[in-house]
Amino acid sequence: MLLEDQPFIALDIEMLLGEYGHDHVTFSTCADAKDWLNDNTPSTAIVDPRLSDGLCAEVVRILVERGTPFIVYSGEAESLPEIEPAFAEGEQLSKPCEPEFLVAAVARALKDRPGQV
Repeated sequence: MLLEDQPFIALDIEMLLGEYGHDHVTFSTCADAKDWLNDNTPSTAIVDPRLSDGLCAEVVRILVERGTPFIVYSGEAESLPEIEPAFAEGEQLSKPCEPEFLVAAVARALKDRPGQV
């Protein structure tokens, strides 16, 4: 699962995931991601914590409750756990980063959980 509201960033990540054979779903709002999570659980998630409709705290809490590994992909990753402790459960990756760093983070998250991102 990819949460990203910047179209060009989302497209870059989607292409990168596709190159490595990862299926994924992309959401640009927290509300859409929460709706999808009502009936689905991803193998992992890449989360931009601030989308157009606010902070994705509820989404991240759902991921933590389900034991779903996730990557916090943000320029403000260090301050997020102060706002919502659940963000501390994810791997912190500063935005922007080299594509190989993001691919490696996804590989670590999927190590024991192959399937849909």
